Amino acid sequence: MSLPIPTTLSTGFAIANGSAYRQTTDQLLVVDSSAGTISAVNPHSHVKTLLGSGYNAPHDIALSIDGLHAYVAESPGTLLRVSFSNLNRTAATVIASGLNTICQIALDEAHGFAYVAEFTGGTIQRINLTSGAKKTMATISYPRGLLVTADSRFLYVSNDAGNITRFDLSTNTNIVIATGLNGPRYLTWADAGQSAILFPQPNPAGTVLKVDLTVSPAVVTAIAASVPTAPYSIAVLSSNQILITSATTISEVDLTASLFSAAGPILLGIGFVPADAIHLPNGFADTTMNPTYFFQVKDCPFGGTLPLMINWQAARSAGANFYQVWVNGTLVTSSFSDYLWSVALNEFELITTVPQNGYYPLRSAGQIWLNNWLGLLLDTTGNPNALNNISIKLFSAESAASEIGLSTAVGHFANVMIDNTLPTAIIEQIFQQPGNIPINVCGLVTTGAPTFTFEVTASAPAHLLAWRLTAYWGNNKSETVASDNYSNHITPSRIWIGLTDVAVPPPGPTPWNSTVTGDPTSTHCAHSFFLNAWDRVINGWGYIHSPASYQQSITILL
Repeated sequence: MSLPIPTTLSTGFAIANGSAYRQTTDQLLVVDSSAGTISAVNPHSHVKTLLGSGYNAPHDIALSIDGLHAYVAESPGTLLRVSFSNLNRTAATVIASGLNTICQIALDEAHGFAYVAEFTGGTIQRINLTSGAKKTMATISYPRGLLVTADSRFLYVSNDAGNITRFDLSTNTNIVIATGLNGPRYLTWADAGQSAILFPQPNPAGTVLKVDLTVSPAVVTAIAASVPTAPYSIAVLSSNQILITSATTISEVDLTASLFSAAGPILLGIGFVPADAIHLPNGFADTTMNPTYFFQVKDCPFGGTLPLMINWQAARSAGANFYQVWVNGTLVTSSFSDYLWSVALNEFELITTVPQNGYYPLRSAGQIWLNNWLGLLLDTTGNPNALNNISIKLFSAESAASEIGLSTAVGHFANVMIDNTLPTAIIEQIFQQPGNIPINVCGLVTTGAPTFTFEVTASAPAHLLAWRLTAYWGNNKSETVASDNYSNHITPSRIWIGLTDVAVPPPGPTPWNSTVTGDPTSTHCAHSFFLNAWDRVINGWGYIHSPASYQQSITILL
């Protein structure tokens, strides 16, 4: 099938280079390096408007997050900030100067930086948007195009050697992801998910190419042909519509396929736990690597009913219409329910998904589910308390012969630790100290010291989270006698069983003194001692077991 060919929207430029689409005004902003101007072209009305002049060979323009400013790169070596209230060069603010023939700008305003490609300098410079300070971040011969990822970790750079190189700023390493190109120019993200890169290539004939980053190695494909002479930059209007800025012409292409590439694993995760936070070889959940994430769990096994999150976009992109869930080689055939928005009723309806011979239908594009990625509520209560394999198989039809890919492929499965056992809490005996005198249940203490130790069991078969022994007495009075938690017992095995028939408080044990200064009831009142033990078992949305609890009472009259 032949590639789509652009249609002309506007002409009359001298040497147009960089461009940026401003959605709020429906305008493509274009810098003309020969004329020294900034112009706007409306892609729908085709109206061309001169917005600013007086620039010295402007090569690129990038829009600020606030929608009120733009950054302009003048090729001789100046980075400017201009306001949309006055886009003339005389009203611009110089951010940095003294650069060497700069081409594309990559903005990282979230961290206060802009990156620029120095074509003759052979470097990528990071510029502080407040101070103008410059720092060399990468070295590469004759760079032209430049992108920075949303997490500020990676730079993608095109150069005249015909390559696109990815620089990892955290490890100070780089890798060529595309080679054998012919003069790749400025780079553009195809989508907000940064799953693909678009760029024009002027030689030997003008084309627009797409680099699919969702596969490894990355795949480069042509998506448009017969582009006007000397194309420099691309702007994305929609999933199948792009604008091309060439030296003298602005053109538009309606593509035959979507620009956007579905990315990510098929099994996204379990509840709030991302798939890459389920760590092998043990299969425990750990989200503490990102301390600002709202769901913080450490070395937690799974149990109960697990919400499996399925990547519908990637599954549809692979050509799937159905999926199956397998656990330890056994096909799952259970139904599950979720709320689906009904346009006719203007409310959510509870919809039960019933698989046919284990084939669940993919959720359709455009549907609004309350739990958008939910693919199954998996009951694990009958599974072994050990490492379990959960895998997703994709099918184009309800037929084994139509399977797409392999369920053993990375992203299609997770090995998770299952533990549906419960914690235990028992107060075996209370002792008065000194002398290790046993106090029976409901015993009366009238002589001796107000100091006590407690023989307790606070345990789980493998995955205790915490335990706490608390004394209650009088008018809403309480005090912690002893406690401990998993953070004090972290090991590579992730196992902590707690205490079995151990005297507390530790160390020693050191006797607990019931005396509270200023409170005469602390040694002249009935006392109830509560022992609670919690385990670490989660279902992906939260801890699933209530604490094991044990209570014993004595009366202290001293």
